[in-house]
Order: sequence, then C-alpha cells, then structure tokens
Amino acid sequence: MKIFFIKFILSIIVVFIVTQVFFLRIYLVPTSSMEPTYKINSVIVATLFDYGILNPYSPFSQTPLISSKADSGHILDSTARPERGDVIVFRNPLSPKTHLMKRVFAVGGDEVRFTCDGLYLKRPQDKEFIFDPYKEQFAGIHYDEDSAMMFNTLEHEYQKGLEETLNNKDTSEMASSKSNLDTPDCQNAFIWKLEKDTFFMVGDNRNHSFDSRFFGTVPYKFLVGKVRWQLF
Repeated sequence: MKIFFIKFILSIIVVFIVTQVFFLRIYLVPTSSMEPTYKINSVIVATLFDYGILNPYSPFSQTPLISSKADSGHILDSTARPERGDVIVFRNPLSPKTHLMKRVFAVGGDEVRFTCDGLYLKRPQDKEFIFDPYKEQFAGIHYDEDSAMMFNTLEHEYQKGLEETLNNKDTSEMASSKSNLDTPDCQNAFIWKLEKDTFFMVGDNRNHSFDSRFFGTVPYKFLVGKVRWQLF
C-alpha cells in the first residue's frame, strides 16, 4: 500500500510537470495592467501549443531544457500566429525569464502610432490610422479620463517595469521615456512599423501598463501561449 501511494504521488508530479512544460500553464496575474479584464491576483490558464511546440523550459528555473540553434523559441514551429485582440503570455524581451500577459494590438505589417490621446492602428488595408479599434470590442480596455497625464503616468509604469525587469537594480542610468518627451503639450507621436512575425502587446489598462510602448515589439520566439480561461 505504501509503495502504491508513493508511485501515485510521483505519477501526479510527473503529469503536472509535463503538463506545465508542454500543454497548459497556470499563472497568477501580478499587476493591474490588464484590469478590469483580469484583476490583480486573478488565476488564468494559458495553452502552450497554439503557435508551435515550445522549447521546454524548467518550470522552476526558467532555463531551456533543449539547446536550439534555430533560436525560434520552439522545437517545432507552426504557421499559426496570434491575431489582433488575442490575450497572450510571452517572455519579456528585456528579461526572457519573466512572463508577461498583454493583448495583441498589432501584428506584422501593421503600423502603430502612440500619442497623448492614446494608441492608433493602421493595418495594411487601412488608408489612415484608426483610434484604438479594440476599445469598443473589448469592454475592459480603457484610458484614464485625463489624457494629458498619459505620458506622466506611463513614465511611472516604465520605471516600475524596468525595476521589476532588472530585479530592482539601479535604473538611474537607463533611458527615461519622459526625458525623450520634450514637448509638454502632447504634440509628440511615436510610430512603429511592425516587421514580419513581431507583435505589439499592450495592456487593457492603457495608462498603467509596462508593454510594447517601452520594450518594443515582441518576436515570435518569445511567444509562450494564449490565455484561454480565468479560474478566479
């Protein structure tokens, strides 16, 4: 009976590890960047096979278990790619051991413009930039009422995100997003042209999210999976 119990426990552990590495992964939402869609301390489940078979990482140390010369982040690539509006888990390009969750705002071939008013998207079929086309589609997407505070608020998120990314190291010598915005009347506009297999990720809580506006587009190799369910 004792041997059976030990084998049973070991089997559960093995199934759990294999599931976490290849199929499903459970995450605790640590920030408010996706509120109110996903609130702080919400528990979500992401599937890991949507965009190919991931190069397996240790669920504890987040180090790759298989050496990959292709550097695609996957041991088997897929033709499937995230679509605009999907909520994705991916590795932070600045610190690949850190997982982030954001919504896909733009994909390869799109153009993104970020101003004091918010985010604008221009897809290949569009003749001009369209203001945040997902705002009406997904109820959780929102901006603070005072749009003039956009850059100041995001400066705080930028510095906080850098500190978390760099494990609270001194960021005084890092480039400040605010220092690059010398025009206080919000006349600045930042434009990105996305290359193939890159994705522009943004939090639903538009004024309070450390995302592609600061760390840039996310390449395919950093994709982890698609958020499917919220447990609580």
